[in-house]
Order: sequence, then structure tokens, then C-alpha cells
Amino acid sequence: MNVNGFLQQLDGLFRDGKIDRVEPFILEQLVVANQEHDKNASLVIMNELIGFYRSQQRFDEALRVTAQALDLCARESPGSIAHATTLLNGATAYRFAGQPEKALELFAKAEAIYQEKLSPMDEHYAGLLNNMSAAYSDLGQLDKAAEYLLRAAAIMDALPERVKESAVTHANLAALYFKTKNYYGAKRQIAQACDLLRGRPENAQQYEEFSAMQKLFDALPD
Repeated sequence: MNVNGFLQQLDGLFRDGKIDRVEPFILEQLVVANQEHDKNASLVIMNELIGFYRSQQRFDEALRVTAQALDLCARESPGSIAHATTLLNGATAYRFAGQPEKALELFAKAEAIYQEKLSPMDEHYAGLLNNMSAAYSDLGQLDKAAEYLLRAAAIMDALPERVKESAVTHANLAALYFKTKNYYGAKRQIAQACDLLRGRPENAQQYEEFSAMQKLFDALPD
């Protein structure tokens, strides 16, 4: 099965606003992949289905497909990057479904695979850490959430082609510090976010938002 062709057609449906066609198309293609015994394609398609159900807040269905996809990984590609990706997508579904503890369980398994397969400075690692931070924040464990965001920021700061993502990570950290009344830390992080985007016309709107945050935080005591 041509997985890239599937993804291009799927992107086209989203781009054209044909949301009502998305689920039937994904399910049709999953049948084709299964008939062809193409396990890799089946897994890719199931991951897209998880994300679609999550975006539609159809969490029971997202979690059902997550279980099926993880079962396929356990049989066909345990410990692979594809397995880690499925764990991450499933964990995100659990988090949005209001189950952050279960999400962290799956995130931790994905992290174990990343530790073995990826460089500690890989941008995919940063994405995982950002997600783990959000789950800890959901649980009210804000210090732990900040710890994971700091790790993500360290990775993104080393990737000059990911300036916007780095700035967003620092802004998220600033907002987290604000919640914990660490105003000094909030000021430092939002200043770094603004510094990263200053003078970049392609990020002008984001820069304006962060500048407004900076003005708010500057009025606070240290």
C-alpha cells in the first residue's frame, strides 16, 4: 500500500474542509491495508484514526483504536520508533479523555524507547517532553511539569531551524511559572521567547502575543 499517497489524500480532505469524508476514507483504507497484510500501513492508518477521533472528542473510540494499535505494535514491532509514536498518540488521547495518569504511563514507555533509539537532542524527544509536561500540569504537579518543559526547551534551543517552537516552549514555561507565582522565572522565560522571535516578520503575530505577556509580567514583583 502507498502510505504517502494515503496521507496526501487525507491531508487533502482536511484542507478542503471535507471532514465528513475523513472517517469513511480512513476506515476504507484500513480495510485495504489489512487485506494486503501491510502491517506498517495498518499502523500508520490507525494512528491517524486515533488523532481524528481525539480531535472530534470521540474519546471512547480513540482509546479503542489505541488498544488495537498497541496490540499490533506488541506483535509486529515492539520497541520500535513506530511503537513509540503509537504510545505517544495513545497517551495524548488518554490525556484529552481526562486520564492523565494513564497518559503518563504510556508516555513513560515511549520515553524508554526514545532513550534507546534517538539522540537525547532529537526534536521528537522535545515533543514528547512537552506532552509529558502537559500531563503533569493536568495532575497539578506543576514543579514536575516545569522540569519537563525545561528539558524540552534545552533541546529546541539547540535547533536553530525550530526558533518558533523554541519560543513557544519558553512562553509555556513562563505561563507555568506565573501559575506557581515564580514571577522572576516567568519574566526570564517570556523575555527569552520574545528575544527569539524579535525581528522575524513571519512570526510577527506570535511575537505580539508574547510581547503582551511580557508587559503583563514586567508589572509583577520579582
